Amino acid sequence: MKHVQFSEKGPRVNNEDCCSTVEIPGKRTLFVVCDGMGGHAHGEIASRVVCDTFAAYWQSHVNEADTAEKVGEAANIASQQIDEQSGTSEMGTTMVMVSIEDDRALVAHAGDSRCYVIDIKGNVKYRTIDHVERGLITNAFFTGNAQSIQPEVKTVILEPLDRILLCTDGLYNTIDDETLLHTLQCAKDVEQVAEKYMTLCQDKASDNYSAIIIEIE
Repeated sequence: MKHVQFSEKGPRVNNEDCCSTVEIPGKRTLFVVCDGMGGHAHGEIASRVVCDTFAAYWQSHVNEADTAEKVGEAANIASQQIDEQSGTSEMGTTMVMVSIEDDRALVAHAGDSRCYVIDIKGNVKYRTIDHVERGLITNAFFTGNAQSIQPEVKTVILEPLDRILLCTDGLYNTIDDETLLHTLQCAKDVEQVAEKYMTLCQDKASDNYSAIIIEIE
């Protein structure tokens, strides 16, 4: 498995996105991307809390199989951590993750950060659907929301040369889906995918933009 990641602030003053990768030798690799919510204070704290909490949970439960219940437990702890660190402020973040073990990918998301899984021919094997209604995010990590956060979970069977993209809305709002998927399929390696995405976003992005690109060997 090859992977590369980037996280850029774009035209914003602060980067409220966060990316995390945790390799557990002989077990699995976890990738997490979060996007702190604009319009609320301390989005960068919320995104870091969720990334760190999922990373710590996976590292402390190495013998526990990847399941929706495992995601739910990590999400509950992350929500509690957000409440503890928020003080008098409101803060929140989206989350998208994939945990890869052998030929299985456990994908989970809350909010409008996305996961795309494509095969070598460019066919979309899975794509998350944003949790958004009437322009508002309906399912995300947010202060006081510990009991109701419910990441959507999906298991995807992987094949050699499948590619996976985790990204925040700053990326896919800048690059149309056709270009996004064509680049993901046709670039010679994950490093070139990242380079092309960053070049396209450099002058056009209106937000922070972050991504993790993965290729299955």
